[in-house]
Amino acid sequence: MKRISIILNLILFNFIYAECYELSQAECLYWSSYCEWNEETGQCQEIGGGGTGGGDGNGDGPYDFATITESQGLRNGPDYRDGVVYYPIGGEAPYKSIVLTPGFGGGSSEMTSWAEFYASHGFIAMRIGPNDEINDSHYMRGLGLIDAIESIRQENNRIGSPLNGLIDENSFSVSGYSMGGGASHDAAMMDSSLAAVISLNPTVIFEDCDLCPVNYYDGVPYCICLVPEFVNHAIPSLIFAGEVEVNELTAYEGLLGQDIYANMPESTDKILFEGANSGHGFAAYPYGEVQEYALNWLKFQVLNDSEACEALLDIPSSASQYLTNNIECAESVAGDINGDLLVNVQDVILTVNLILGAEYNSSADLNLDGNIDVLDIVQIVNIILR
Repeated sequence: MKRISIILNLILFNFIYAECYELSQAECLYWSSYCEWNEETGQCQEIGGGGTGGGDGNGDGPYDFATITESQGLRNGPDYRDGVVYYPIGGEAPYKSIVLTPGFGGGSSEMTSWAEFYASHGFIAMRIGPNDEINDSHYMRGLGLIDAIESIRQENNRIGSPLNGLIDENSFSVSGYSMGGGASHDAAMMDSSLAAVISLNPTVIFEDCDLCPVNYYDGVPYCICLVPEFVNHAIPSLIFAGEVEVNELTAYEGLLGQDIYANMPESTDKILFEGANSGHGFAAYPYGEVQEYALNWLKFQVLNDSEACEALLDIPSSASQYLTNNIECAESVAGDINGDLLVNVQDVILTVNLILGAEYNSSADLNLDGNIDVLDIVQIVNIILR
């Protein structure tokens, strides 16, 4: 274990300069070859990375949101630190959830903008940090993601929780930036029930002297590589990477997002979104096409949103490379509420029940006014008559 720690620290030492978000403004200017100061967010970011969107602290979706902290009763899991749950106000329950973890040296707060973004779009988002921001491995961070899911699940039954009875206990996704992005694949290897992975400029480290070649550092042997056996999972995965990322993280050559995508099974639903001329900070924060494709991935995988699926088939303008695998969009029919590809009286009855129960289902909102009412029923009837 000590040997692994030595090698891990060696690689992470080469990586520290790339974590621009940790730097003060003065430090950011000092490392201007790699970083730039973002006046809008008040943060240091990778050159070519960062952005606005959810990073303004308000999300950009249709829902207001609130938070639950550990001081308010949220479970404090043993495998992570500083958990905070963000949830939409007045969204469509039961809520689907996603857990987010940061990169090397970062704490829970580094994932705030992503948590706010997802909550503003109707999802529960929990941000966590590692117990040890420097020494926790990818695997330990993966354990933290799984442990945080248990904390969300307990909110569904905790007396006094604003989410009591409102959580879908069968829909949990994981995400992370950099080291946290790699940890999301560790979590996927641990839990086959996960709904989706969103991996933001991931790095991975796997040590296995049976599968990896032996190298030496100061006479100490180590065996680090990436082979298909280490990411052999079936969890649908969206991977963001930077086109020139490897130039910043030379010690991680062969261990970045492009390499993870290439080593994942061909049977797994997966997308690689490589940002043109972008580095390690390409997807550190939600903005532009990064947040657009991340949201569509979550909508497609956990809500079966056919429009989101179709949008994922469009090649983003900011991509130098965009690869998709096994992405097939189900046919959709306007007015088909129960998903049987027919529009008939059953769909009318379901819409009436939604109105009587004061519930919302986007497939029944035919006029897209944010409400389900008699106007939507009229449109369904007209479709049937035609």
